[in-house]
This record gives sequence, C-alpha cells and structure tokens, in this order.
Amino acid sequence: MNYLVLAILLPFAFLFIWMIRKKITVGIWSIKVFKSNSIVFKRPTESLLKEPTLKASDVSDVPAEFVADPFIIHHDCKLFMFFEILDKSIGKGVIGLATSKDGEKWKYEKVVLKENFHLSYPYVFKNNDNFYMIPETSEAGKVLLYKASLFPFEWEVAHTLLHGNYVDSSIFQYEDKWWMLAAKSRKLHLFFSEEPEGEWIEHPKSPLISNNEHITRPGGRVIVDNDLIFRYTQDCKPNYGSAIRVFKITHLTEEEYDEEEVNLILCGTKNAKDWNRDGMHSIDQLKVNNSEWLTVVDGHRLEHKNYFFWKMERIIAMRKKENRLTIKTATKSTNI
Repeated sequence: MNYLVLAILLPFAFLFIWMIRKKITVGIWSIKVFKSNSIVFKRPTESLLKEPTLKASDVSDVPAEFVADPFIIHHDCKLFMFFEILDKSIGKGVIGLATSKDGEKWKYEKVVLKENFHLSYPYVFKNNDNFYMIPETSEAGKVLLYKASLFPFEWEVAHTLLHGNYVDSSIFQYEDKWWMLAAKSRKLHLFFSEEPEGEWIEHPKSPLISNNEHITRPGGRVIVDNDLIFRYTQDCKPNYGSAIRVFKITHLTEEEYDEEEVNLILCGTKNAKDWNRDGMHSIDQLKVNNSEWLTVVDGHRLEHKNYFFWKMERIIAMRKKENRLTIKTATKSTNI
C-alpha cells in the first residue's frame, strides 16, 4: 500500500519541485509622456525619460501586470490616452484609458474595451467627427475597426478591415486616400482604401519587407506632417521590444512605395535601475501647435521571477475576480 501511495505521489512531488525551481522572464512595461519641439527624429535626452508617467500600479480596476502601447488623441480641451493593460486575472490584454488637461498630470480612468481575445496597440483616430480605434486583434484572426458609440468609454465593432493574423495595424490618411501598414509572419504589408470602413486593397508592392525583424513590425502612429510621412518600426532584435526606428516614406502612390531610414530613436538604457532598461517599442506623437509636440512612449525592464509564484499570482487574481462577480450577481438578485 505504501509503495502504491508513493508511486502516485512521486510524479506530483517531481512536478512541484520543477515548478518551484523553474524561472520565467517577464517584461514589465510602463509609459512615459513628454513634450518636444518637433517630431522625434533622434534619441531624446535621458532627462525626458527619467521616470515613467503611468505604471501597472496606477491601474485600479483590474490586476495589471504591465501597461504598454500608448496612443493619444485630443478632444474638447482634454487629452485621452488609450493603452494596453495586461490583466493578470485573464492573462490577456485589455484596453485602458487615462486622461489629462495639460499632458503632464495624468489620471487613470478605467478599462474601456475588453474581448474574449487579446487586445493591444489601440490605434485611435478621428474621421468625420467619429472616433475610431484599431486595436491589435490577431488572436481573433482578423483586423477589427471599432467605433466609439460614446467616446471615450464605449466602443463597438464597426467593420472588419482584414482577415488574417495581422499585428499592429497602423492607419493614416494621405492625398485623400487611407493607407494601412500591418505586419504578418515577419512581413510588412501595405493596404489602401477610399474610407476606413470601405474595401481594403493590398498594394502591388506588398509585402514591402520580408524576414527582417529589425524594421518590419509597426511601432506607433504614422505621422503625416506638411506632406512628409514618417513610419515608426519596432526593432525586434536581439529580442522583442528592443528599440524603435523611424523611416521617411519618400514616395507613395497606388502603384509605388519607397522609403529611407532616418534613425534609431529609442532603445533600452542598460542601466540596472531604469524602468526602460531592456527596451522600448511604441511611440505616438500629437502636434499641439507649430512648435510643440506631445510624445508618448513605452519601455520595459525584464524581471526574472519564480514560475510557481508568478502562476499563483495569476490564479489568485482570477479567483478574486470570480468572487467579486459572484458578490455583484448576488447583490443584484437581492435588489430585484
């Protein structure tokens, strides 16, 4: 009997020891907002990136592991920042919102978009007095265009732009046409359309880039300023989220596409205590006036955690969420 019990328990003991000894590397992302007098073409000074503006600890309505992929938009004398929150209770990204009046002091509001699939990269823009968002929805197998039914808190799917596992789709308007860059399977694709909710056609030069992880994946809003077009791209080598490069698009028509690299503008500091020690991978820029831009970026530090305790954190977060939902449901039933 004792041998039987031992035979049953031994595999579990080995599994437990393996989990206790196993390590996992987790990227802890944070967000920084700063002002500049032009579009970012070169590395900002260290003083501009000294401390993060928004961290996971600022999120109050879900257990956040990190915040990343920030995009900003201006409306009614107020600034709105949309970004990914990695919700530990579900192990997926949701879209959060923070607001500001001056671009310096930011207030976290709440989660504004959640699906049963992972969400990130909430590329927000305005067209014909309507607010739209194209979050990264590759887990759903399609690129979805969301429209605000009540800006900034309520969003609903307005159109399916593309079918396929595209990531970080980046839309922009140039010469009365809409264009969209999107990455898939280590390739950068380009599409165009008459309207965001119209039919999207792949450019004859697409894919523009193949098998070059230094310059393939979009890394933020495409900036069109005075007929100049700049695209920002993630440098995913030597590891994901290492740096951001900027390219100038020199020729863009329905038949042609040309670009030239400008610079590597953001990367990890390599300083042990810095919040962005190990890399940066997203940038958005809002033109305030002719001499001032508001820029928002993200960065991360890699933390080596014990796998068992990291997993337990997620399980506890999930249980707490389930308990809150149970209490909420019971309260509603009692009130009825």
